[in-house]
Amino acid sequence: MSSSTGVQLLRATVTKEDICKLPDIKQAINLIKEVGLDPKGIKSLDEAKKFLVDLYDEKEREGEKIRLVQGKVSEGLAKAAEKENENKQKLISMYSEVNDFFKELPKNLKLNLNQVFPDLEDMFGKRTKDLEKNECTILVAGDTTAGKSSLINLLLGVDLLPTSSLSCTATICEIRTDKQGCKEAIVHYRINNVEANEGKKAPKLPPRIIDLNDKEGKGIEDLRKVLQETDEVGNSPYSKVELMWPLSMLEEGMVIVDTPGLGGIGRMSQHVTSYLEKSFGFIYVINSTSGIMKGRLQDFLRTVVNSAGKDEFDSDSTLFIANKWDLIGEKDRPLLAENLRNKLLGFYPGMKDDQLRFLSIKQAHEGIRLRTQTADHTDLCLAVEKLLPESLRSKSNAHYRWLSVVLKRSLYNLKVARVMASEKKDKIQEQYEKLENQMKKIEENANDSIERLRRSLETETDQVQRRVLEAMQSKEMQMKLMDWKSNEIPVGTDPKKVIKEVSEKIAERIANQINLWEKENNIEGRIKDSIIDVFKKDFELMEDQLAKCEGALLGGEQGVVTDLHQSIKKQVPIKMLFKKIAKNVDDDAKAVRGLGGAISELGTIDTHRIKEAKAFLKDIKKKSPEGMMQEATALYIGSIFQSKDIRRRIHHYFSQFVKGIDAVANMIPDFLRADRELIKNLQEEMKTFDKSLADEYPRMLTKGTNLQGRLDMFFVNSIMKFDYQLSDLVWGKDSAPIGSGSFADVYLAQLKEIGNNESSLIPVALKVFRDELRVSTVTDILLEDRVLRNVEHENVIKYYGATYRYKNLAQKKGVQWILIMEKCANTLKNIYVSDESENPGKLTNGSSQQLRAMHVLAKYFVQISNGLQYLHGKGLVHRDLKLDNILIGENYVVKLSDVGLTKPVEYIAHTVAGSRMYMAPEVLLQSALNYDHRADIFALGIILWEMWYGIDAAEHTQPKVFGSFEESVRNGMRPSIMMDGFSKPPDDWVDCIKAAWAYEPKQRPELQDLKKIFEDILRKE
Repeated sequence: MSSSTGVQLLRATVTKEDICKLPDIKQAINLIKEVGLDPKGIKSLDEAKKFLVDLYDEKEREGEKIRLVQGKVSEGLAKAAEKENENKQKLISMYSEVNDFFKELPKNLKLNLNQVFPDLEDMFGKRTKDLEKNECTILVAGDTTAGKSSLINLLLGVDLLPTSSLSCTATICEIRTDKQGCKEAIVHYRINNVEANEGKKAPKLPPRIIDLNDKEGKGIEDLRKVLQETDEVGNSPYSKVELMWPLSMLEEGMVIVDTPGLGGIGRMSQHVTSYLEKSFGFIYVINSTSGIMKGRLQDFLRTVVNSAGKDEFDSDSTLFIANKWDLIGEKDRPLLAENLRNKLLGFYPGMKDDQLRFLSIKQAHEGIRLRTQTADHTDLCLAVEKLLPESLRSKSNAHYRWLSVVLKRSLYNLKVARVMASEKKDKIQEQYEKLENQMKKIEENANDSIERLRRSLETETDQVQRRVLEAMQSKEMQMKLMDWKSNEIPVGTDPKKVIKEVSEKIAERIANQINLWEKENNIEGRIKDSIIDVFKKDFELMEDQLAKCEGALLGGEQGVVTDLHQSIKKQVPIKMLFKKIAKNVDDDAKAVRGLGGAISELGTIDTHRIKEAKAFLKDIKKKSPEGMMQEATALYIGSIFQSKDIRRRIHHYFSQFVKGIDAVANMIPDFLRADRELIKNLQEEMKTFDKSLADEYPRMLTKGTNLQGRLDMFFVNSIMKFDYQLSDLVWGKDSAPIGSGSFADVYLAQLKEIGNNESSLIPVALKVFRDELRVSTVTDILLEDRVLRNVEHENVIKYYGATYRYKNLAQKKGVQWILIMEKCANTLKNIYVSDESENPGKLTNGSSQQLRAMHVLAKYFVQISNGLQYLHGKGLVHRDLKLDNILIGENYVVKLSDVGLTKPVEYIAHTVAGSRMYMAPEVLLQSALNYDHRADIFALGIILWEMWYGIDAAEHTQPKVFGSFEESVRNGMRPSIMMDGFSKPPDDWVDCIKAAWAYEPKQRPELQDLKKIFEDILRKE
């Protein structure tokens, strides 16, 4: 057969990717013969693959390059870089404006802000300089031997980093692009710790420059040696290596950082931790053959994801790579892929399907060598193309959030000062003395709880230490630890390397056995249940109490407190907490492998001196390798028992589970101290009160609010990524709304949801704001969006997310905000306030029909109470509760809607006329410095009356209004508890209704007590 015919048959039979994946020379030779060609002279698989690829490509011009996806900067990345530059200029301007606003604040308010944000003025300058650096870091992390460096080499299209499984990257490597063609490595030395510890002045060595331009490749070889070099204990002598290379796939300013593998020896976790704060994109590489190292991945994600919740960390800027996919059998791949995805979703709820990629980096490299690109490699490049712009956006987002939280605390302080200035001195003094005592009590409780948490942890540590040592000495575990097979024993000629591998093998086995023992005995779970959950509830309760106190400082503007607390919590990522405890990062490296890893790495085989290492290696060769491994294991275990650090290591391991709680708990005293200091300063100021300063508060509040609004408008227009596009909705834009409020219309639509490669349409309701987004409204709408994302309960309407449309589509101007909510078929208003309603008050007292109607009403009321209890438990007050806002979903399930959590008091006071009837007097009249969840109890009393009688309370009371509505409420106007022509409610119901709408909040019953009455009715069924 002619060569030309053979090529045509070859092209018709296989693809170049198939050639790359040929597993052995036998199959390669068979393929050559099948297409009628002669395999004579071919002696290896590589030669066979080259022969086939050369035939495949023989019609191409000599030297023509195969087009690879990663060959140039994508259009999307170029646009994102251009957008990032625009954002940078805007943010620098906003930093300047917010800093000027801070300088303008009264001295006492500036002092208070510096308590909450230490060195605030310096931080403005530091963060502005960070922006001006124009750098965006993408961190690459993963388990040792997962293939991180190989992945980076693949993305760069050149083998720069070392990839040996026995000696991987040992220090940080920062990779930057240089469009001028510079190729060099700048090696930064660590300080000589030995000399420093001996009291000598450690010389600071100048960086070493490695030229990578030489054609012989000596520079690249030197670079690899530098990246792999370690001392006797596994630490690199270098702090980092900066690598400059003309990379066409990156824009200038983007930095890819390769880190030492998690789980290796030495200070590995410190490398990752030190780069987290300045990283805005993350790639995590998983070894598919060994699966997810749960402890390590959780540790990594715990340092990445914000402590306050999943929604604030930008999950789109993270990519997971499951490497070594070629080693997984075809039949096993679907199940393994599903398991990996489910495990990742457990750690990382925001992950989307396309953020987990499966490939063989080895096969991808082979493809490049054979002038092709595997399909998986192409998919990877496309995923990275998407990741890079997301990382740039994540950077802008981080700066926006910092500015936002500083502004919100500033506005909080100003509003406290304004309230104080507007009240009479004697009333203010009385209120604040009471508040100061409450705050002092909360602070004492917080400190007591923190101390009890620590004492409990000490007790648990002692018990675990005793039990784990007993377990290690047990006959059962000893047999498992000593059972070595010949194929498990390291071999080699380098004594130090063999000893190192022996130690790692033993450490891994001990770690695995202790972890199995821990799991079987539920040690970790019991500690979490018995200690952590209890204290978490304590601190959540304290935070709620603190929020109420801060609400009092604001004259009842609880929405401001909600906004501030939401923002502050979102601004305290675990990665920042790690920075505060950087002195203990060595121990963090040990914690990532579970309790077993924390203990096993205390062990050692004391053969660091070269003579002893050689003798040990000699003994392995002379004697039974299995016997020598048993001896080495016994030595290793013995060194663990002799270690003085075992208790400290166990204590530190369990401390990782309380870091978040401990940090939030410590925030409570910090905020209390700041608030008490603010009260004290304002009280002092009152003694020599300057009326002109009081007149300044409204001006400064207006200026600060406008600044916050402009910052939020910038966020929406330039940074925010909406959950859905309009194209994701099936919605007749010209359809009539099913409901309308003062500010928005509600439409029915369908949402396209794609999952597991299938799409479905979900019925939804769209709340479309009529007016375009403005500086004056955007902050409230963003807060409403944020709060809705944080509520999830059967009796609270489900929130799918937000989208938008332009009022002027042609010019892309006038953003209209659209909330996508769960669709509900009805409202309680339609069910209970109509001529057809079977209200208990319309039925004969004691009749079976009335009892049945009372039973149905009780079911609804209990569900309303459940939803409201959930909101109150999260420190939230609905404040706009009415029958119109209580929807009915499938199976008659109550759904609280229009939660109203974001609305300031004056916003609620000017909603539709009917809403005023449900407002508690303290809200309607703004007569108290504080109001809380008891405002919702008042609304429940009105709702219960309407459900009994089937009458609109606002219409019923209209004839009773003399003068203003507010004045009538102040004088005790309420709906009539007895109505002619209607059956009166039972006495206990009457007591509930009257108590609920009491004028004084203190006289209203607790929600739990109200709910119990109706639960008792249901039990009697």
